[in-house]
Amino acid sequence: MPAKRPMTLMMISAHAERIHMALMTGATAAAMGRPVTYFFSKGAVRFLTPSGWNAMVTSAGEPAPEMDASLDARGVADAAVLMDGLAALNVRFVACDSALREYDLDATMLITRPHVEVSGLADIIEKGEGGDWLTF
Repeated sequence: MPAKRPMTLMMISAHAERIHMALMTGATAAAMGRPVTYFFSKGAVRFLTPSGWNAMVTSAGEPAPEMDASLDARGVADAAVLMDGLAALNVRFVACDSALREYDLDATMLITRPHVEVSGLADIIEKGEGGDWLTF
């Protein structure tokens, strides 16, 4: 059986609903056996800090924690549940080295579960070759 094509999710938006949809997409693909990589750049890189999700809002201005509570009440996995699942599925999380500099962050400020690597576009492009690419 041939290897499944990789999926790379380019995360550039800091809008909570976009990040949530990307988490759902990657979790589904990983559960189906596809290798998944998230590449967080631009404003989305702040999601990878311990308080990042709590500071985010939807495009309509709703705070991310309130969106999560609404989703949870409807039986939809919230960001914390999705992140736990993605960590268990060994999905690759990468913080863009340029975005870290752009937002005055360093690797010591990033979450530890799931593990987050720091790398750049060349690495992501090389490892995602032949796969699907989605931008959120």
